[in-house]
Amino acid sequence: MYPAISNPYYGLDPEGADGIRHTGDDWGIPLVTPCDLDVPSTWQYDTDPYCEPQIIPGTPNNSAGMEEFNDTPLVNGTAYPTLTVDPTAYRFRILNAANDRFWNLQWYVGDPTTADPVLGATEVALNPLEVAAAQLDPVVFPTPDLTLSPAGPDWIQIGNESGFLPEPVIVPNQHITWITDATRFDVGNVDLHSVLLGPAERADVVVDFSQYAGQTLILYNDAPAAFPARITTYDYYTGMPDMYPNSAALVMPGYGPNTRTIMQVKVNATTPTLAYDFNRLRSAFLHKADGSGVFESGQSPIIVGQAPYNGSYATDFTTGGWCNSQVNPSARCDGYARISDQGGDSFKFDTLIGSQIGVKIEPKAIHDEMNATNTEPFGRMQGNLGLEIVPANPGNQNVVLYPFVNPPTEMFDGTNLPTTTNLTPISVGTDGTQIWKITHNGVDTHPIHFHLYDVQLLNRVTWDNIIIPPDPTELGWKETIRVSPLEDTYVAIRPIIPIFPFEIPNSIRPLDPMMPIGDTSMFNPTDPRGNPVDPIVNSLVNFGWEYMYHCHILSHEEMDMMRPNIVAMPPIAPNGLLHTINGNSLTLVWQDNTITETGFDIQATSDGITWVSVGSSPSPLDQSNTHGARSFTDTNFNGTKVAYRVVAMNTIGYMDTTSQNQNFPSLTVQSMSEPYYLNIQMFYQFIPGVYK
Repeated sequence: MYPAISNPYYGLDPEGADGIRHTGDDWGIPLVTPCDLDVPSTWQYDTDPYCEPQIIPGTPNNSAGMEEFNDTPLVNGTAYPTLTVDPTAYRFRILNAANDRFWNLQWYVGDPTTADPVLGATEVALNPLEVAAAQLDPVVFPTPDLTLSPAGPDWIQIGNESGFLPEPVIVPNQHITWITDATRFDVGNVDLHSVLLGPAERADVVVDFSQYAGQTLILYNDAPAAFPARITTYDYYTGMPDMYPNSAALVMPGYGPNTRTIMQVKVNATTPTLAYDFNRLRSAFLHKADGSGVFESGQSPIIVGQAPYNGSYATDFTTGGWCNSQVNPSARCDGYARISDQGGDSFKFDTLIGSQIGVKIEPKAIHDEMNATNTEPFGRMQGNLGLEIVPANPGNQNVVLYPFVNPPTEMFDGTNLPTTTNLTPISVGTDGTQIWKITHNGVDTHPIHFHLYDVQLLNRVTWDNIIIPPDPTELGWKETIRVSPLEDTYVAIRPIIPIFPFEIPNSIRPLDPMMPIGDTSMFNPTDPRGNPVDPIVNSLVNFGWEYMYHCHILSHEEMDMMRPNIVAMPPIAPNGLLHTINGNSLTLVWQDNTITETGFDIQATSDGITWVSVGSSPSPLDQSNTHGARSFTDTNFNGTKVAYRVVAMNTIGYMDTTSQNQNFPSLTVQSMSEPYYLNIQMFYQFIPGVYK
């Protein structure tokens, strides 16, 4: 079964018949402004930047607020469905396909006091004292009444969106709680939960209904919206206070809008099967002598060794091998980063091959709807991704935020990364693996989604250095991670390069595809260190293998909370070198075998050891890149050069040739031809051990 939980658009046209914007709550801007109805009927926006265009009425300039928080959940396209099952175990694969809502999924027995003769129980009973208190103070958060609605079966989670977990996890039913310790930096973040899924997160779970024959269960959600700082008008449940017109009036029992009651499950009153054997399942996941454990054999090798993986690999990452206190008493081998581990440092960790290595930390940043990012031309609320300035200083603005169109800053060198045909555990810290520290100075938890590769979530750490290990259901590999306010989230990234029977071209495009070449209007002219730079010029840029990482709250993604993620792959090496000599000029000819080079560097040697560049042959981005013969003439050939070689280079990133803007990163990878000796005597002369 594949329940894909989502929620449809549910709202009103914000424009009234009198041309007045009556409410901004549904669009994210609480303004009441008159529309200018005298603008000619042309393809222009109304002079009021928050009003709708004349040609396409009903579509205000503010076409997408930062969140919608719609009120009617769907399961596989159906609102409030009923599922009938036998009293046995079932496997569910659950995707959170909501626009912006998180889900905290739990099972409870349906409240018998709401049972309909035909429909059966349709509600989870809520604590009556809390429901009564919410009528006077909507901030009160009603929780399930376990006397009327006892907890249903626990979840057994076996996987997430990127595959199996290191071992199965029993996840009990747990209503949302918040961190309330005011001395902690992350006070207000969500604390306890059940199966918690942000948008795009998935859960592969087993649910055992064998103990519930003849009963009706309710799939229940109480994740706050926004997450984690609940807004009461977005929490729809039976018995909620009347908050019209800012929210629904009254929720009728058994009907919507209701974001807590998701699905009804009726368990047939037939003979149940035996209870699900969790221990047998767990045994299948753990390490086997022949390497056939589910995680070890079915998942890519982890990057950073941590104790929760001990059973999957039959090792001890915290006390064994390199981390043995007698061998290396100063080693820190829990695999968790501290708040002091800032960008530029080398994060050291134990590996599957038994030695400890270090990888440089790359500082990233998130900032959201706190008015610091409201730079969008139409005044719309934004969230942005960016970089952290290192070292971060208390009291300073330590983040640099970039719109999508700004020059790329996330780059990977694919030269030594593992491939789909050569996947081995990490052994050196310079193979292209990166450790990202994502600092979040904002208010929302963001589900950050990665393209091309999965990541290993290492830990979160509060700004007062409280280490928060991953949830057991977040172990292994993740495609989407939750990044919460006032915490740093650390992930290890080791892209696995897919091997194809053909060459993949570079992505060559303008920085801003929406604006003309030469435009400078849509960029943040600030370098990664926070320094102002000359205007950034919209120009063709080589994005290499271009992917994205972004927030998967859909309106955040569409409102510029997305950045390019690019990989530089070495071109196919040139070959077939030949030459002709005409006086002091030597013309070198070679075969261009690649479509991904941005230029060739021609090098020569006079001693067979030291190679010096004697010229270049560029491949402009605005010209077609094809295979074929290329040539270069060395006009300074004087008879002392004994060999040549040609280096194919692929440079990705923003290269500003019109100003002094060289503050944005670029990355060059290369492959080179075999040395081409000008005659056979020279060839023998420079081959060690061969007769001269």
